[in-house]
Amino acid sequence: MKALDVAKYIINKCIEKGKPISNLQLQKITYFVHLGFLRETHRKLIDDESFKAWQYGPVIKSVYNKFRIYGGFTIDDIQECHIELKPEEEKSIDKILDECIKLKPWELVQRSHNPDGAWIKVYKDGEDYKDIAIPDNLIQEEALGY
Repeated sequence: MKALDVAKYIINKCIEKGKPISNLQLQKITYFVHLGFLRETHRKLIDDESFKAWQYGPVIKSVYNKFRIYGGFTIDDIQECHIELKPEEEKSIDKILDECIKLKPWELVQRSHNPDGAWIKVYKDGEDYKDIAIPDNLIQEEALGY
């Protein structure tokens, strides 16, 4: 699926639940939804872009760019979303989303900085925004726990 479609789905679900999120939260939740989906299905949820290792955790650059106009404020606008999910896919995504929206933004950042996680293995302090891709194999290792 396209990263932007997944992000729009997440935004809309959060608004529907009365818990709109910021771009920072969106980036982390998108990552955790991708991880959880990979863990449960052994398939990548997002297949058109890679996550980048930015200072505050994994980021999908096109999603960041699309929603950066909101700054640190919540994204309150329902997004036009063209994503078709099978019931089991929706259930998997929504389960992880429900857990993530309970967390504060900086708790999400801390979790994305997991000492055994993919981000920590590639992030280089001071090299933020250099488009350092997080390799799929490291994300898979984090998701599947090996």
